[in-house]
Amino acid sequence: MVTQSTKYNYLFKNITPNSVDGIRIFGVKDNYIKPQKYNDVTNLENKIWGDLFQNVEFLLDRYASREYLLGLRSLPIPNNMFPEFESISPLIENSTGWTLVSVAGFLDEELFFYVNNNRQFPVTDIIRQSPRFENKYAGFIIQNENGYTPEPDIFHDIQGHIPFLMNKKYADFMWEIGALGYEIIQDKLNLGPDLIAHNLKRLQNYAWWTYEFGLIYNSGASDKFRRLANDIDYEIYGAGIISSKDEITNVVKCAKGDSNCSKFIPYDIEEMVMTCFDYSKIQDRYYVIESMDVLYESFRNNRELFYYKG
Repeated sequence: MVTQSTKYNYLFKNITPNSVDGIRIFGVKDNYIKPQKYNDVTNLENKIWGDLFQNVEFLLDRYASREYLLGLRSLPIPNNMFPEFESISPLIENSTGWTLVSVAGFLDEELFFYVNNNRQFPVTDIIRQSPRFENKYAGFIIQNENGYTPEPDIFHDIQGHIPFLMNKKYADFMWEIGALGYEIIQDKLNLGPDLIAHNLKRLQNYAWWTYEFGLIYNSGASDKFRRLANDIDYEIYGAGIISSKDEITNVVKCAKGDSNCSKFIPYDIEEMVMTCFDYSKIQDRYYVIESMDVLYESFRNNRELFYYKG
């Protein structure tokens, strides 16, 4: 695993103790591949999936971004049972060159960016609140609730992330982030372990505030793909929001002025890379982009932000 050096943490804002204590983390030397055994999925697991999906289905139809809505419609992701990886992966590969790789759980930074660099997205077939999840973490106390678990599960991976990978521009953006992360880890500039760790944290911050918890201003152009018109100023493109009813509801309430739990901040890449996050609770801020093209161009034009040299 990449060193967890904190030498340069003093440069960050909003430092939080977002620990993953108790979570099984897989690295490049571990047996991390775990093929999905679709015929072993239980009725209870299908019910958990169905309940999670149907709780957010109509909210997403109204508030998710165009890229998500079109991607979801083009993939065999059911709303009432587990999705089958083998039926989804070839469609993504045909559209954008990405494939799914079924993994045993949470991947460390080096392994995650390695598979992304190969245009592979890691997915797990375990789901929150299931006996399999509980057995995996028997003896450990970790959060395992309907709305949240610190280990990404199949609902977050498939329902949250995968529809976006049907969009070529977005898929290229995801690959570029993965390739940059893997490049940082390779340390061709000989920056050393402390700066590798620091620059990876910058990249992780950026990924968190964009493809995990990002918003885009609502122009109204996506309403033709919805059952009901979006009635707030924002669309959702962050997978962490999309896979959490609590997070979606928070965005809507704050946007309508019914809550002041979170603030909406214009996209600022320099601020975002230096702002840490807390994945143990509802986000206290969301960064809002003008358009997806602005997001892509900003990342490509500011790669130097991820190569701090001390």
